[in-house]
Amino acid sequence: MESSNWITLFGGLGIFLYGMKLMSEALQYVAGENLRNFLSKMTRNRFTAIISGLIITSAIQSSSATTVLVVGFVNAALLTLVQAIGVIMGANIGTTITAWIISLIGFKINITLFALPAIILGILLYFSKRDTLIGWGNFFVGFGLLFLGLDYLKSSIPDSAKNPESFLFLAQFTNHGLYTIFLFILIGTLLTIVVQSSSASTTITITLAFNGIIPIDAAYGMILGENIGTTITANLAAIPGNTNAKKAALAHTIFNLFGVVWMMFLFAPMIHLIDFIVPGDPSSNLESTRFHISTFHTLFNVLNTIVLVGFIPQIAKVVNSIINKITGKHEDDDLREIKFLSAGSIRTTDIAVAELSNYTKKIIRETRNIFLELKSLITDPFDSKKVADIFEKEEELDKLRVQILAYLNEVQEAGVQGSYARTIVGIMERIKSIEEIGDNFASAARKIRKAHRDGIQLDNNLLKDLSEQFDIVLEHYDLLCNNQDKDDHFLALAQPEVRAESRRLRERAIKTINHMENKVKKKKFQKKVKFLPILHYKDLSRNIDNVSRQLNVAIYADN
Repeated sequence: MESSNWITLFGGLGIFLYGMKLMSEALQYVAGENLRNFLSKMTRNRFTAIISGLIITSAIQSSSATTVLVVGFVNAALLTLVQAIGVIMGANIGTTITAWIISLIGFKINITLFALPAIILGILLYFSKRDTLIGWGNFFVGFGLLFLGLDYLKSSIPDSAKNPESFLFLAQFTNHGLYTIFLFILIGTLLTIVVQSSSASTTITITLAFNGIIPIDAAYGMILGENIGTTITANLAAIPGNTNAKKAALAHTIFNLFGVVWMMFLFAPMIHLIDFIVPGDPSSNLESTRFHISTFHTLFNVLNTIVLVGFIPQIAKVVNSIINKITGKHEDDDLREIKFLSAGSIRTTDIAVAELSNYTKKIIRETRNIFLELKSLITDPFDSKKVADIFEKEEELDKLRVQILAYLNEVQEAGVQGSYARTIVGIMERIKSIEEIGDNFASAARKIRKAHRDGIQLDNNLLKDLSEQFDIVLEHYDLLCNNQDKDDHFLALAQPEVRAESRRLRERAIKTINHMENKVKKKKFQKKVKFLPILHYKDLSRNIDNVSRQLNVAIYADN
């Protein structure tokens, strides 16, 4: 090909990819939280999970975007691995819709007749003041650019009948039976890895076959390779994530690889089936090639899903075993396992907020466990290991606070979409409260250790008063933890009854501590009283009260 054709080819590919990215992100933005709610409702069993993956991918026209969304939800513990595998299966079927759209309208119609009007409409909507209309504006611009890029791709690849000398080098790779198939599987895999879009590589494959540059069996091989290459995007997105995200990405790879392997054994019968279903001989009628390829693409993914849908739990088990052996971990509940996906991956603000909300809840639940450990340190005999454990966990909380705030900055730099700004501010307030709570844990543990070294002991009455204060704070913890887990974000905490109960507990805590301090003041003026235990008691009581105050702040953080 001439240099101008290469420029048109790569330029068209760039426009196609950017248009698809713009379309995908715009639909995710318009769908927003509804997309995640749809997934949570539709993934209750493996069959509805497959349907949800099919619907979402058909809508956003990108299986890579869907699988990265799934990896993000698994990373944030919003989907289980079994649910994720079902969605991924559906996404593999849904991505074949792109091939059909291109086959049906992309090669017979003057694309610019509707591509340019779509871009004009999108730009007009983009200047709207409503966020939803801006989102739809991006969608129409992306839609127009996608097909404009396709038009450039078509025009950049010359017809082999008119320019046979341009493609003589490909002849040495064709007509070699399975060798040809394996070679073009590799080409399809590498092409998809490079362009990071199976839809784009499928479009290139159809264009090459339509122009007679590659034979139909080589095109089938490229389609199989593209199913392998598309898994790379999810694996790249999972690299910064936790072990759960890596498991979801590996499940996608295993599913697609297994499908390609069994298809190689049934390749000849599959071709005969396609020839029987689709009219026209692709070897002599190039017009029919696009329909043969689209049918092969769809039928392969449908059959692969039918074959493996009954083995989803087994796939999850294999993936768990592999990742657990590689990482040396069997559970992913440790605070140190909190890892966010990079905002540079295909993502939406909704995923970012979901991750932030989930991990904030996780940290709040963990601080309750530390609080119980602090209580046992006061009420039980002194244990230096418990003190060291509280210090270690408090350091973890500090590191996580830094990590979350850094991630918040990353999300804000990427742009906060929709009505999530208020939620993010609320999360920042809660993180600040968690930091204050952790500081009070460490302060109390430090005082208890010093009191033990100095031989200062609390009498039974003081211990009883502290225990009463602990119980009130635990009620406050339970109010926060139980209600924060009722929805994906912190919506339940805004309920009037929850906030009324929080106020009641805070007032009860203040009343209790005032009552205790009045008792202590009276006790100070009694004869033969030991002042050091009383001062130690007051210091601990203040730390516990600070925890109560910060719990109240955490509940009201969205105001």
